[in-house]
Amino acid sequence: MNKYIRIRIAAIILNKKNELLLVNHRKKGKSYWLFPGGGVEYGETFENALKRELKEELSLKIKKIKNLVFLNETIYPDEKRHILNIYFKVEIYENNTLKVNSDRVLKDAEFINIERFKKILFYPDIKNVIIKMWKNGFKDIYGFFKTKWKE
Repeated sequence: MNKYIRIRIAAIILNKKNELLLVNHRKKGKSYWLFPGGGVEYGETFENALKRELKEELSLKIKKIKNLVFLNETIYPDEKRHILNIYFKVEIYENNTLKVNSDRVLKDAEFINIERFKKILFYPDIKNVIIKMWKNGFKDIYGFFKTKWKE
């Protein structure tokens, strides 16, 4: 069993219609949505990790990392995975073209409105917290949330 904490950095990106950019993952026959981002590599800053992940996954360039929004810790029920998610509000350049660079897990990316967000499967399971933050434009630091991974 791996005994380490994975640090995952994620971007909260809103478009002019106040839609939220999410990525769709498909793993073990399950389809779910999450914020774009990925693992921080040893010796890499959060800023560099975010820039790398958005470029690798979605061909997007960051204009500005605005603010830390919240942290979330997820521990799988079997305790085989322990993830610390760090979420930043990010502004991207308007002339970016969203292009999904699909891999074995990443399958799609879309800007989603709040009504559709309420109906999708989203990980980690903190949709109510995100909706509250979304309604405030993700402007404030919201703190730390613990979740259990649900399969």
